[in-house]
Amino acid sequence: MRRLEALGGYSCQGVALDSLTSRERQVALFERYGALLTEHQRSVLELYLRRDWSLSEVAARQKTSRAAVHDLIRRSAQALEEYDRKLGLLDEDRRRREELDGLRRRLERLS
Repeated sequence: MRRLEALGGYSCQGVALDSLTSRERQVALFERYGALLTEHQRSVLELYLRRDWSLSEVAARQKTSRAAVHDLIRRSAQALEEYDRKLGLLDEDRRRREELDGLRRRLERLS
């Protein structure tokens, strides 16, 4: 694993793990692109990301190994990143929020 200084987390095969910034991004990606994943990927990410289950808890529920769950989460996260790279919904949401904030500030100055 490689240390990612900017995120305060670690990288495993190009996917940032165990940092708040990374987790928030994964949740945001899952909310936008989760429907593009398989049912199995969605159910595992639902437990891991939204319900905050550990890898061991998810593995026990899925009747599989912790390593298999980790691999599925890693591959699913890579797929979500690829969807966002192609579609750009997160950047578009951020851009719109920034634009809206700017308009609110301008409106406040006029008042």
